[in-house]
Amino acid sequence: MREADKLDNMKSQDRVFRSGGQGGQRRRCDSFVNSLFEEAENAGALTASPEDNDSNADVIIKMWKNGFTINDGNLRDYSGAENCYFMDSVRKGELPEELQKTFQKEEISVNFEDRKSEDCSYRKPQINPFSGLGHRLGSATPKIITKDSEKCNELILPVVDLNNLEPLTTIKIWMADGKRIVQKFNISHRISDVRHFLERIPSKSEKVPFIFATSFPLCEIMDETVTIQEANLQKSVLVQKLLKCTETFGKS
Repeated sequence: MREADKLDNMKSQDRVFRSGGQGGQRRRCDSFVNSLFEEAENAGALTASPEDNDSNADVIIKMWKNGFTINDGNLRDYSGAENCYFMDSVRKGELPEELQKTFQKEEISVNFEDRKSEDCSYRKPQINPFSGLGHRLGSATPKIITKDSEKCNELILPVVDLNNLEPLTTIKIWMADGKRIVQKFNISHRISDVRHFLERIPSKSEKVPFIFATSFPLCEIMDETVTIQEANLQKSVLVQKLLKCTETFGKS
């Protein structure tokens, strides 16, 4: 399909948000967002890898029933011309030009949240949630990134034994309670070692069984015996996904 055809198809899907009954609008919105996720996942993750690998940024795109937001910024209409080009890049697994200009010298991790069953009711000024200061205690102790560090009690963080003679990598962990942790591991560490690290961090969900998943495309990690290198998870984002009480929790 030609690029113009893809764009025309996207615009025609966007237009349905402005007309029709609420039930039809909801079904078309679900179809649009599901299609977007599927096409983007097939194309691959949206990442950029410049030379400065130590500098990175998270971009969270929330797909709402009535539009989408970037890093909790202003609500943007799916049907806007500029937004249409943005979403077309997402469909193809490409990094939108808008994000390239905003994060010129940073490695970008683009992650999606499916909120298509909800209306976004707030419109607040764009802020940069990554401009605050983190806290690094020692070379092997992770950095905690919080939206409001002044109101967040400092955690007791475990220490990871690192072998400086072996290659190191940085793993970003999104905890189920909203906290974000950046931790260094050897690439020979297993996913089970990452689990052991996370289980030693006090949290409200510490006794709830969980699995790990990659951020985007969302993919559950079922085999925790593999190493970070074998799973190709260097410099990746891992999401702690809590299991429901009715689900069977299999040990690795």
